[in-house]
Amino acid sequence: MTGEETIRVTGVVTIDRSIFGLDEMRRPGEERPFWAELPVDGTPVRVGQGIAMVTSNAQSHDASVVIEVSPTVLTLGPEFELLGEWPWVTGAGEQILCNIDGPVLEFRLRANCRYTLRVWRAGGDTADARFKEMMGVVFPIEGLERYHFVFTPVK
Repeated sequence: MTGEETIRVTGVVTIDRSIFGLDEMRRPGEERPFWAELPVDGTPVRVGQGIAMVTSNAQSHDASVVIEVSPTVLTLGPEFELLGEWPWVTGAGEQILCNIDGPVLEFRLRANCRYTLRVWRAGGDTADARFKEMMGVVFPIEGLERYHFVFTPVK
C-alpha cells in the first residue's frame, strides 16, 4: 500500500442489541480493550485506541456497510449524516468489523499509521419507527440503516 490508493470493502453487518464495532487484531502480548468494552453513553459512535463502537437507532437488523480508505475527504449524498470524525492509529493494521458474535468483515490499513476516521449513517432518523413496524412481521429486518466508514491517512 502506498497510501494514495482507494480501498473499498462492502458487506452486511447483523446488528444485535443496537451495537456493532470496529477493532484490530492484536499483536502477540498486546493487551488493550476490545470494541465491546467501550462505555455505552448514548452517543452514536465511541472511539478508543484502534477500536470503535457504533450504536444503531434500531435494535436487531441487517445493515449495509461500506469501509473505505481514501487519500482524500469524501462527500456522500444528502441521505447520509456525518456522525463524527476521530483520530485513528493502527497497530498491526489488520482491522475487523464485528458484531456481538464476532468478526464480520476484515480489511487492512497500514501498520503503525495515523488516519482520520469519519462515520456516516443513512436512515438513522427513521430506523427505530420502521423497526417497530417490521418487528414480528418481517424477518430478517434489513434496509433500515446504511453505514459508511472512511479512513483518510494523516499526512
